[in-house]
Amino acid sequence: MKKNSKALVFLLIIAFCFSVAGTASAYVVEDLHLSTSGSIIVGPGKTEMLLSPGDTYTFESTVANVSGMTKIIDFKTEDMSASTKSDEALTFLGNAKGPYSIMDYVKPEQSQITLATGQRVRMPVTITIPKNAEPGGLYGGLMVSATNVPTAAQIQAGVASGQVNLITRVASLLFITVKGDIVQNGALKDFKTNSNFYEQGPINFEITSTNTGNTHLDPYGSIEIKDTFGRNIDTREVDPWFVMPKSERTREMAWNSSFLFGKYTAILTMNRGYNNIVDTKSINFWIIPWKLVTIGLILLVLIIFFFVWIFSHIQWKKNEPTNPPSIKSTPPPPGMTV
Repeated sequence: MKKNSKALVFLLIIAFCFSVAGTASAYVVEDLHLSTSGSIIVGPGKTEMLLSPGDTYTFESTVANVSGMTKIIDFKTEDMSASTKSDEALTFLGNAKGPYSIMDYVKPEQSQITLATGQRVRMPVTITIPKNAEPGGLYGGLMVSATNVPTAAQIQAGVASGQVNLITRVASLLFITVKGDIVQNGALKDFKTNSNFYEQGPINFEITSTNTGNTHLDPYGSIEIKDTFGRNIDTREVDPWFVMPKSERTREMAWNSSFLFGKYTAILTMNRGYNNIVDTKSINFWIIPWKLVTIGLILLVLIIFFFVWIFSHIQWKKNEPTNPPSIKSTPPPPGMTV
């Protein structure tokens, strides 16, 4: 009897442990009574992690519904690659696999849930790195889509779920680095402005960095602005930004000041994002507010013309010295002795 009781207690302890473990990994929906802003909020925006082959890692993706209506939330993993467009950093590949695929390694606990307005879900996402994974970077995104729940009228009319209006699609970026023989190699390729002459600010700088390694880089640095006399008049920080492997990326920055005139020099000091290697490049540009200069020249010509006219139309009298009247001597009359 005692043995049976001990066995029953042991089984209950095991069942409780499994229950706790299952509960800890299950997604959680919270009623937060959030204010309505007409959208959904997804976090984190970007997750970076360093894992070894064979590792398993779990993180939480949070989705808050503040749209004012109940939404169907879908979770899907997509690969991404560097974009060929200058105004886009990344391209998501849909169902296609990318060169650094995560699709087979990243799994959300649920692919779809229904979330009422004012609620937030904390969804566990598990990353499993194969034991034979090659060192380097793996890149993709956890795509979160929100659609309207069909109304009773739509359901009665037989509206297909695919015809439900897509409201929002947000990506939570995943940057995974697998430990091993990682190759970090990149450089500052170009630093330029879109013109050598400007009438006024802002001045648009273009910074292009390349990455020939097998993991992403986070270059950063600063731009120092010097005037015609070599004086430092401003310094702008270049915050870290990622460059995907086997790609290049161009970043644009604008600079402006209250009054700009003459020749300027911009000096870029860029850290490649690894081993503290620094690249430096400088460019020159001119800022000539020609409209103001033209108006100033016209006014100067008018002023000169005005003074010339004045001098040419005013008669200046010359002051000559006054000579005293000459006195003529009269000879004395005859017979008179002087």
